[in-house]
Amino acid sequence: MLWVITRIVAVLPRSILLGAVALGVALPLFGPARAESAVGPAESPAPHLLLIHGGSFLFEDPHFEAATRQAVLDAGFVPHYLRYPLGDLGGALRAARAEARRLGALYPGRLYAYGSSAGGTLAALLAGDGMVRAALAKAAPSDLVGWEWPLVAYGGDYFEQIGVDSAARHRLSPLRRPARRPLLLLHGRNDAVVPVTMSEAFAAKFPRVELWVVGGGHHAERRRPQIFDRALAWLAGAADRRLAPVR
Repeated sequence: MLWVITRIVAVLPRSILLGAVALGVALPLFGPARAESAVGPAESPAPHLLLIHGGSFLFEDPHFEAATRQAVLDAGFVPHYLRYPLGDLGGALRAARAEARRLGALYPGRLYAYGSSAGGTLAALLAGDGMVRAALAKAAPSDLVGWEWPLVAYGGDYFEQIGVDSAARHRLSPLRRPARRPLLLLHGRNDAVVPVTMSEAFAAKFPRVELWVVGGGHHAERRRPQIFDRALAWLAGAADRRLAPVR
């Protein structure tokens, strides 16, 4: 049988072979959004972390995985990186929820979430819905109604670009929804993209939402990696709230 297959491959035109290779590479790009993960056995006691990149719901973040993977592994988490549709906030949330359901079924009681910026909004929504045990959100726009920066950066039709109208902005703002699981907000004091006052209002509203205001701007955790390490320690021990924030 192997000889027969080898002979068939040998006589196929080169263009067909190249087309088959290209198709094999391209097919995964058109499948449903899934997390790219370093998955361990289902029976492993390790906690699992769903990581969600930022990018204003319009762009990928090419630095996100490189900036987080080693710290996540060092903190004892198994990482899962979510790929979600861009230019579609509703679709991004559906992808995050679907992946949280899938991973939650595989690792019950051991799934957490981390999101950066726009990804922090999705992580906060997962925590609010009770789909993860706890979550960490860095510089998350938690009130889409009051988030004005993208209107200047991307144009007055920004919310149309990500497929949300005024009613959806209310409905999908974590500030305006329940908060069922512990959530840590990490926010740079000088953030010019998402004002720290937004996280302050979010934390003031819900007892399960905690805020750490740190020095720096929108990417404070990349300039001071120890901030992210400390936040991951908080996440890993979310039931123990005695950890002090990094100033």
